[in-house]
Amino acid sequence: MDGHLAHVVGSVHVGPRVTVPTRCMLLLLVLVLLGGCAGTGFSTTGTTPSVSSPGTVGVSTGTAAGDAGLGGSGAAVTTSLTVSQPPESSPQIGVNFIRFFWAQGREMGGREMGQRRGRADGAVQDFTLPEVVFADFAKLGIQAYRQFVMGDLLWDVVEPSDDEWQFERADAVLMNSSSEPIVTLFSLQYASPNPPWATADDVFQKTLGPEARDYLTTVVKRYAPYVRYWELGNEMDHWRAADPGGIAPPGSGAGAQSLPACLPTDGFTPQEQGAFLAEAAALIRELDPDAVIVMPGISGLDTYQLSTWLPAVVQGGGKEWFDIVSYHYYLSWFRFPGARLGLTETLKDLGVDKPVWLTETGSSSSFTLSQRTNYPNSAESQAADIFRRVLPAYAAGDDLVLWHTYIGSPDTPDNSWRCYGLRDESGRDSVAYASFQLLTSELLPVERVEVVTAEGLYGLNVYRVTTRAGAVRYVAWGMGTWRVPEGVTEAAGVVAGAKGSFTWRGVSAGDTLTLSDTPILLR
Repeated sequence: MDGHLAHVVGSVHVGPRVTVPTRCMLLLLVLVLLGGCAGTGFSTTGTTPSVSSPGTVGVSTGTAAGDAGLGGSGAAVTTSLTVSQPPESSPQIGVNFIRFFWAQGREMGGREMGQRRGRADGAVQDFTLPEVVFADFAKLGIQAYRQFVMGDLLWDVVEPSDDEWQFERADAVLMNSSSEPIVTLFSLQYASPNPPWATADDVFQKTLGPEARDYLTTVVKRYAPYVRYWELGNEMDHWRAADPGGIAPPGSGAGAQSLPACLPTDGFTPQEQGAFLAEAAALIRELDPDAVIVMPGISGLDTYQLSTWLPAVVQGGGKEWFDIVSYHYYLSWFRFPGARLGLTETLKDLGVDKPVWLTETGSSSSFTLSQRTNYPNSAESQAADIFRRVLPAYAAGDDLVLWHTYIGSPDTPDNSWRCYGLRDESGRDSVAYASFQLLTSELLPVERVEVVTAEGLYGLNVYRVTTRAGAVRYVAWGMGTWRVPEGVTEAAGVVAGAKGSFTWRGVSAGDTLTLSDTPILLR
């Protein structure tokens, strides 16, 4: 899976002369000496995995959801999850939107991407401190993270007023990271060369001015030893809301109230955005020759993004300024293959042959939220989506998949992004937490993922996974039955039981499995 990126990034480093695996080993050693996360403020449910050796997480045996369709008479066996160390090359799995330094009482509702406003009535919660988050990342096998509000390098975070720099929190995150940061520059929405202190009376700048050059120069020089991946903005296709007579894309969560104070009178076209992005990328490369430039995450795979925005950005800025294509997908898992094919065809038509990252995907566990998925949603459907989203993305050619999100937001009716987290707003494990850990321990690092059959909602969906170590796994779900292939001896449902554990049962080649919406992992 990493061959595409090998010529771009080589060996990944997260700090001066310190590789990712080395730092993870040091972090895990500290955990062993200190006895894990005791006293860190985590409030968890179910079974909290304990560190038993570097890279190994012990998990007790229990009754796992989704085991009903497993054939064979083999007894359940006690197992442990061995979390794969981040590879020496490019990352393959991670999380999006990390709530570092989150205070009790801080509002989490609304369109959480790009919203840092709200109350901060209490002290920073322990489970959002960088050292605690990174320790948990090591347990989960998280190799990369993106969008870390409160500790990010977004322009309005580090320079809210002209030449008033605030680096304390970014230093605490980026200079002590055990996973690979993907840094978003300028803004989480409506990125432009305009400084955050610009007002409605100022003239909108469409190319880099002195303020934007100073911002880029300052942050890149300071953090180049710790950051390899620089993403220029995010979901910039939302700028069509600023077009004369323009409206926000349906279902995007963006609206006129989210637009910055300083606006272009004639809009900010995708071609103009492309020219701005190419100019910004050129400056970053001057400052950091090893930089890997990530295209702004495309907000979805709809007609506008693929037929209008992406071609126009390439027309305006060319295709040499970026190294990686980034996109987002939040709709139902069974719609993904067709939507992703549209991106493949668009890139082919544009002559763009570069790595592709799925930098935002996920689903909610809230039964009452049906805006993006409506399975109906539940804790179990969210856990199943860990496998139902990640594996098809790998099979489609994506080198990296980031789950949205790590710590979720409250289940309140006015919050349209509620309950997306591997942990809830109080730091407790969701059901999906164990499923994410199962995926990273059993399937990563991935060498390749092949589609055996992908029939969608009303058929069979089977993927064959080959790890870099040469192990072969299968993941199957859907309607109907499927026969166990040669070489497989054990199977387990990917949704954990009440104690946060999984039950592996013996199976034999030729056994018939009755499938359901809950994937079964076979090894």
